[in-house]
Amino acid sequence: MNQPKSELRTGLLALAEVALIDLPAAATLRAFKSETDGELYKAGWKAYEAATSMVTELTNRAYANRSIAKVGARMIENSMKTQRVMDAVAGAFFSALWPSVGLPTASDIEALRRDVKSLREEIRTAEYERAAASEHEAAESDPVAREAEVAREMAIREAAVGARAHSNLDNSSWIGWRSLPAVEVRNRVRR
Repeated sequence: MNQPKSELRTGLLALAEVALIDLPAAATLRAFKSETDGELYKAGWKAYEAATSMVTELTNRAYANRSIAKVGARMIENSMKTQRVMDAVAGAFFSALWPSVGLPTASDIEALRRDVKSLREEIRTAEYERAAASEHEAAESDPVAREAEVAREMAIREAAVGARAHSNLDNSSWIGWRSLPAVEVRNRVRR
């Protein structure tokens, strides 16, 4: 009777053949510069394939063994329990350590970020109001500047509404409407 060869036996034979015959022969040919078509490269890949097939077969056999599977399951379960305990210990340790060292908590940092954001918004508003007041004062003294400011604000309003200013287009018509951001229109008017 002819028995089929096991994957492990085939892998061991292939690895032995490559390690004892193919790799030394390819290295010798390369040393004497008579190598053709990358024989050492091919022998290296053949060794890699033989080793990976052997390791795959050994891994499959190990996982098929019931006692190894039980040990692996227990190890995973115990590591999860240990991780939960360590998380609880670290939480208790750092909750007591943070105030004693004087470091801020995450909620303190978040509150600080909200405060900084609101301050930035207040500064932007104040700067915008200051710039508008100075432009208004300059426009009051110069009638041409006042007329330009009125035209600029009208263009900004039209862009904010989404209406397209065109002499041949009725404003109540939906044809030709487009929306430009107010900042873009403001920049176009200032140029």
